[in-house]
Amino acid sequence: MRLIRNSLFVILTYIVFNSSGYSQGCSDAGFCTIDLLKDHSMPGSEDNLKNTLKAGLTYGVGDFSINVISPYLEYGNNISENLSLSAKVTFAATSGELNSNSNFSDIFLTSSYQLKKSSTYNIALVSGVKIPLSTSNIKDGDQPLPMNYQSSLGTFDFILGLNLLYKDLGISIAMQQPVVNINENTFFSSDGVNSPQAKYHSTNSFIRKGDILNRVSYNLTVLIDKFSIRPSILSIYHLADDSFTDQNDIEQEIDGSAGLTLNGNIFLIYNISGTKSIELVVGSPFITRESRPDGLTREFVLGLEYKMLF
Repeated sequence: MRLIRNSLFVILTYIVFNSSGYSQGCSDAGFCTIDLLKDHSMPGSEDNLKNTLKAGLTYGVGDFSINVISPYLEYGNNISENLSLSAKVTFAATSGELNSNSNFSDIFLTSSYQLKKSSTYNIALVSGVKIPLSTSNIKDGDQPLPMNYQSSLGTFDFILGLNLLYKDLGISIAMQQPVVNINENTFFSSDGVNSPQAKYHSTNSFIRKGDILNRVSYNLTVLIDKFSIRPSILSIYHLADDSFTDQNDIEQEIDGSAGLTLNGNIFLIYNISGTKSIELVVGSPFITRESRPDGLTREFVLGLEYKMLF
């Protein structure tokens, strides 16, 4: 445990001093921020309350200095001692050299079932679906926009994972697999050397492959029952190259879009009371995929969340 604490402390220090650097990454298709896969805290007595309400806001800077603000609202309910359900709706506002727009993103419906639990450990099975609220066809007038400016990937996804907790050590393993594609994006990268569109990937009829997630975190208590720090390592492996349909109606793979993204995150949690808390998160990538046509690139991410139990 001491080795884990020391390793995560090094990660925390690295993120704090490098979150404004030029590395790119994150690549979260949605399941990284699902509470049932993100929260690595041991349940307390206040968790006997059945309802949880969360409101949050994340800010990130993507490729080509695109600003992305993503508010969300999440409701959770403890149906029984072992079963919890959650519903989350997300929104995205983007601004950059090509356009500024905002739109609803996705709905996440998830469940968590406790397989094993004791005073020192918990093992939960997490499953869910992502429902898109956009077909990724937002345009600037008649000009199609790349995926970087879209509010959703335009896919119905299936999510399955395990959330493991032993004392202060947390581990999440999960997969997110698109099963139905309603993406209607029609963007083609421009051949013009001076055209800003030339920098972006063509994403006409974009098809995105699945991901596997692994998160390891450790909870460091600073003030008992008041303040804690949770550094974590988050890896996302994109299982295969994405693809688009070219102007000859031929599907083309996007080389380099498969592969590993490795991120560091720090969660700062302040308990206002036994039923209310505020969480601040900062994240930055260490390793990235060569190509990220899905537009999920972030140089860094800052997030603020308010949680209430009732």
